[in-house]
Amino acid sequence: MQLFLVGPPGIGKSSVAPVLARHFGAASLETDREIERRARKSCKDVIEQDGMERFRELESEVLMRLPRSPAWTVVDTGGGLPVREANRRRMRELGLIIGLRGSLDRVTAGIAATMARRPNQHVAPRDRARHALAERRDAYADVDVAFDVDGASVEAVGMAIAAWLVSARGVRIDVAGGERPSRVLVRAGLLEHVGPHLADLGWRGRVALVSDAPTAARYAGAVRRSLDAVGIANVLLRVPAGEGAKRLAVAARLWDELAETGIGRDGGVIALGGGSVGDVAGFVAATYLRGVRVAQIPTTLLGMADAAIGGKTAIDIAAGKNLVGAFHAAEAVFADITVLATLPARQVSSGLAEIVKSAFLADRESVAQLGRALEPVRAGDLGTLLAAVALAAEVKGSIVSQDPREAGLRELLNFGHTMGHAYEAASRYRVTHGEAVAVGMVYATALAEALELASPALRPQLEALLERAALPTRARLPRGVWEFVTRDKKARAGRIRWILPRRIGRFSEVTDIAERPLRAAARAVASRAA
Repeated sequence: MQLFLVGPPGIGKSSVAPVLARHFGAASLETDREIERRARKSCKDVIEQDGMERFRELESEVLMRLPRSPAWTVVDTGGGLPVREANRRRMRELGLIIGLRGSLDRVTAGIAATMARRPNQHVAPRDRARHALAERRDAYADVDVAFDVDGASVEAVGMAIAAWLVSARGVRIDVAGGERPSRVLVRAGLLEHVGPHLADLGWRGRVALVSDAPTAARYAGAVRRSLDAVGIANVLLRVPAGEGAKRLAVAARLWDELAETGIGRDGGVIALGGGSVGDVAGFVAATYLRGVRVAQIPTTLLGMADAAIGGKTAIDIAAGKNLVGAFHAAEAVFADITVLATLPARQVSSGLAEIVKSAFLADRESVAQLGRALEPVRAGDLGTLLAAVALAAEVKGSIVSQDPREAGLRELLNFGHTMGHAYEAASRYRVTHGEAVAVGMVYATALAEALELASPALRPQLEALLERAALPTRARLPRGVWEFVTRDKKARAGRIRWILPRRIGRFSEVTDIAERPLRAAARAVASRAA
């Protein structure tokens, strides 16, 4: 996600950019600095020696070379960059265009303050400001949103933009690849708008809102009022809290209740809760009447970052976790980040495991963003939460869009899960899913080291992030863990498949690993464990 600040020269983009970046844990980038790096001389010299047209070409080249990444970057653009329509199209492909606007006096003062770095110094600042505002008026108006800077401090402008993005605009991620596209919305205050969004998607029939009792007591009222407001009839169905919801008996009861309460093929199921509620409600929706619509409202960080996205639904059986299930993508996922304020610290840390996983699957920029944002995320800061959840959702959404039924690429998402699921089950679920996945990622990285696939420098990077997220990096694996590993649902013809890192952003699937490296990785995970 790129946030492009555009506006006339002297408006204050270079001052606002780092302030705005701080709100999201994002990086900041100045296009003029990138031009100077490429040209190996100042922008002033490029214009005076090579001409304005060459400068504009370099400006466009810098923009076109910006990488697509789930990591967030605030881009301070040169005053003339949005003039070319192709540049504006490219900015919209990569993210949002945010305009800064101000009076002639404000722009004149800004230009005057930076005269030494500008070409053609014989032109008076006020004349230059008047010319820029008149000539580029249409380009500066072609933005997603604009903010006035007159009389406002840099901090106030940055805060206003961040508040708009967190509470008004939010982030939308479209996930393709299933029977119908899935829409993931991440924003503060979404619970009160579930009904209108579903109505826009064509939901008309009676729906069942499935939730556990504590979650329903806190949030079901707001969701049901939003459904009532658009005329969507609804009924509340309760399931046990936690992993106890994912039992066949619970699914069977829900099937009966859906029939008894009149849910038809024109209706659907809405899952309100953590990953377990989402799993059982999604599985029931996939199988009732051979499949009815489903929407997910995750109320945990783990659910928002991972479990609610991608259409995997499942229940547990005695032989292991998630061994019975179906692919049934939600039409919409509503990630209302304000609900995370009520989560216990341990649950926040558990969700962070999946976000760390996503960052390592993506690129170094995503890992760097998470490194900047971990403490604010744990403290409940809405800006960094929005960016972190959106980052994980974009990573997962991109992979799922290309491989909706885990035929190949999607298996990357199992980084840390082969050992993680086994450790979670062998511990009898005394550790959370995120804690188990954290240990699983450390194990997979140690295994990659033992096989000489990964540099020894990689594991300390991973462990440092996990420790800052208050997640375990060491554990004594129970004896029974290896039995659960052999039952892993990702096994093919008895061959266990491991997703192992080579470096950040590059992973491999490895099978038929000998016992010696497996034991070496287990020793590495157990070292210094309490």
